[in-house]
Amino acid sequence: MGKKDKKNKDPEKKAALAAKKEAKADKAALKRLQKEQDRLNSLSIQDSDRDDGNQKQPQEESLDSILESFRQRTKELETAVLEPIDTPFPSPPRGNFTFTLCPTNGLFYMFGGEYYDGSENLVFDELLRWNPDAKTDNDDEEKANENKRDNTDNSNVENYDTGKWTRILTPAPTPPPRCAHSAVFHNDGIYIFGGEMATAEKYHHYKDLWRLDVKKNTWEECKSRGGSPPVARSGHRAVVWRHCMIMFGGFQEELRADTRWFNDVHIFDFQTNIWCELKYNKLARLPPARSACNMTVCADALFIYGGYSKLKNANAPGANKSEGITHIDCWMLPLKQLIKSNKSGPLSGANPPSWERITRKGEYPSQRAGTSAALHKNKLLVFGGVLDSEGDQHKVESVFYDDLFALDMEKRRWFAMRLKKGSGGGRRRKKKDNQDETKVENNGGNESDNSEEEEEVPQNDAEAISSGWDLDKLRQDMFAFIDGNGNIVYEKIEDDNGEDDSNKIGEEEKTKDSSNLSADVATAASKAVTQEKKQSISDTKNVDKIDASAVMQVDSKGLPSTVTRQTPLPRINCAVSVKGNTLYIYGGVVEVGDREVTLDDCWSIDLNKRDKWTCIWPGMMHKQVWKGVDDDDSYISSDQGGDDDENSLDEDFELDPIHEDDAEKMTEEERKKAKKAVKKAKEKEKRRGVRHEITELKEKLGVDNAQRTPQMGESVAEFYARTTEYWSVEAAKSAGVAACDSGERLSTKELAREGFLLAKKRYEELKPVLQRLDELEAMQQEGAEEKQKKKDKKKSSKKDRR
Repeated sequence: MGKKDKKNKDPEKKAALAAKKEAKADKAALKRLQKEQDRLNSLSIQDSDRDDGNQKQPQEESLDSILESFRQRTKELETAVLEPIDTPFPSPPRGNFTFTLCPTNGLFYMFGGEYYDGSENLVFDELLRWNPDAKTDNDDEEKANENKRDNTDNSNVENYDTGKWTRILTPAPTPPPRCAHSAVFHNDGIYIFGGEMATAEKYHHYKDLWRLDVKKNTWEECKSRGGSPPVARSGHRAVVWRHCMIMFGGFQEELRADTRWFNDVHIFDFQTNIWCELKYNKLARLPPARSACNMTVCADALFIYGGYSKLKNANAPGANKSEGITHIDCWMLPLKQLIKSNKSGPLSGANPPSWERITRKGEYPSQRAGTSAALHKNKLLVFGGVLDSEGDQHKVESVFYDDLFALDMEKRRWFAMRLKKGSGGGRRRKKKDNQDETKVENNGGNESDNSEEEEEVPQNDAEAISSGWDLDKLRQDMFAFIDGNGNIVYEKIEDDNGEDDSNKIGEEEKTKDSSNLSADVATAASKAVTQEKKQSISDTKNVDKIDASAVMQVDSKGLPSTVTRQTPLPRINCAVSVKGNTLYIYGGVVEVGDREVTLDDCWSIDLNKRDKWTCIWPGMMHKQVWKGVDDDDSYISSDQGGDDDENSLDEDFELDPIHEDDAEKMTEEERKKAKKAVKKAKEKEKRRGVRHEITELKEKLGVDNAQRTPQMGESVAEFYARTTEYWSVEAAKSAGVAACDSGERLSTKELAREGFLLAKKRYEELKPVLQRLDELEAMQQEGAEEKQKKKDKKKSSKKDRR
C-alpha cells in the first residue's frame, strides 16, 4: 500500500517525466525516418528493378508519418519544446508560407505553407525559427557538415553559412494547417490571419486570428470583442501601423459559388481587439479587387502595388469563361486621418480617407503577378513574378522573372536594382539637392550606409527591359527530375530548325506544278510528293536530351545535381525580408510547363554595396520527386528508353486485385489510395489502347494524306472538288498504262470521270474507318479535357493567389 501511495505521490511530475521520455522517443524516431527517407530515395533512383508497382513510395510514407508525429506530439505537450532540425534547411520544401522577422531577437519565424508533388498537396502547421547569424557549435560542427554533404552534391558544403534552424513544438491550442495566410509582428507577438487548407480531401478558407508569443513560444487565438471582422479569405496582405493591423484584398473560393476577390480595408486594434472596416460610398475611387498584391506602410501612408484577379468575359460563349487580370497599378491611402484620441476604436467618428492612384514613373517593372516585396527605409523592394498569357486553345504561356526593383515612396518613383559594377566606368546619379545630373566615378563599392539614398536615374520614364525565363529556357535549364517510380525523367527539347517548313513549301510548289506536266511526269511528281510527305511526318521533331545547364547537371552516376550559380532563379511567391541592410530571399515556386518546382534555396544581398548575390543555401530542387508525369509528349523517362508509348506497362499488363484479407488490414486512407492507383492505371491502359488503335488505322490506310482522305462531314462531291488535281494525276497514270495496252488515249472528260470514280472508291473505302477514327479521337479528346480539368482545378487556387 505504501509503494502504491509513493507512486501516486506526485502525478504531475510523473506525467512530465513520461511526456519527456515520449518526446525523446519521437525525436529519435523522426531522425530515423528522415535518414531512412534519404537512403530509400537514393536507392530508388539507382535500383534497376523498378517493376514492383505495389510498393509504397518511401518519401510519401515518411512525410505522412512525420506530419502525424508532429500533430500527436503537440497535443500532449504542456510546455514548448525547441529542437534543432537535422538538415541545413527545412525539408520538404514549401511555398506560400509566412516568414516573419522578430526585431527584438533578430530571428525569422516560418509558419505553414504547402508542398505539391504532382499527386498530393501537403499543407503544414509546422513552426520553425531561423537565426541567419548563428555559427555552428564545435560539438555539432562535424555532424552539421555530414548532414550538408548528405543533402548536396557540392564538396565544399561547409562554405555555406546556413545559420541555425530550430523546430518549435508548441502546446495546444495551435492554429490548424494553412497556406496563403498573412503574418505581422507587434509587441513580442506574431499575428497570423486567414489562409486556406487546400488538399484533395479538404478545401477551406479561414477567418481566425492567432497570436504567437515569441518569448513563451505559445499560441493563443485572438477573439474579436466587437466590430466587423473580415470574412474568410486567403491571398490577402497585412501590415502593422502604430497599434493596429491593416488588412487588404484577398480572395475566397467556394464550391457552389463564383470566386470572390476583395478590395476592402479592415483594421484590427491590438489594444482593444476590435475589428473595423473602412466604409466607402459607391462613387468613391477605389483600387480594383485583387489578391497577392504588394503592400507596406511608409510615413503614415499605406501603399499597394500589383496583384492578380479574374474577371468574367461577357463575350465568351455562355459568359462562363474567366480571364486573369495582372494588375500593374499602384495606390496610396493616407492614414493620418484615422488617428483619434478616443478609446472606442481607431475609426470612431472618422470619415475614411481617399485612395490616390500613383502614376508610374522612373524605370518600373514590366507587367507581372506573384511578386514578393519587403520594406527597406523608404523603399518598397519588389522581386520576381510571372506573366501568364493565353494562346491558342486556351494554352497558357508563362514567363518568370528574376529581377529586383525599388519603389521610392517619398519620390513616387521606380528604380531597377541591378548589381553595381565592381570597377571602371561611371554612372549617372541624382544629387540630394536636385541639381543637374553629373558624372561621378565609381568608388569601388566602398560606399557609406547612406549610399542607397543616391539612386541611378533612368533617362526616361519607361518600363524596364526584362527578358525573363520562358518555357523553352526553363525546360532547357531544368531539364531533369525524379518521377514517382524513382526514374530520372528528361524534358523533351524540340529543335525547330526550319527544315519542316521548307519541305511544306516545296510540297506546295510541286503540287501546283504537277497539273501542267504530262501524265508520266505528273505521276512521278505525285510519287515524290507522297514520299516527301511521309518522310516529313516521321521527322517532325528533332529531340535532344541534354545533361548539363546553368541550373543543374547529371553526375557520373546519372543523377541530377546542382550547379553553382551567381544569382537566384526566377520565381513567384517567395519569402522576402530585410534585416538591417541585408535582403533575404527564400523559397518560392517556378513552373516548368505542368511541372511545379518548389524552390528551397536561400540568397542574400547587401543593399548598400549591391555588388553580388550571396548563396546561403543552394537548395534541393534537383532531388524533388514529381509524381505528375502523365504526358509522354513532353518527357523522356530513363525507364522507358525514350519510347513514345504513354507508359512503361507491358503488353500483358494486369492489375492485381485487392484481396478481402488485405483490405481489412488497410486503413481508410490506404484503401482510398489503393483504389485511386487502380483507377489511374485502368485509365492509362484505356488511353494507351485508344492511341494505339488510332495509330494503326492511320498507318494502315494512310489517312494522314489530306489529298486522299475525306474531311469530317464531307460528301463525295465535296471531297472530289477539293482534291480534283490529285485524282486527275491518278487517272492520268491509269490511263497511260491502259493506252499502252490498247493504243487509245482518253479524252479530258473521260479522265475527269475516271478521277471521280477513283475518289468515290477511296471515299467508300475510308467511310467506316473515318467513323471509327472520329469515335476514337472524340474519346481521346474527352479524356484530355477531363485530365486538363483536374489539373486546372488543382492549380486554380494557386493561380488566384498570384
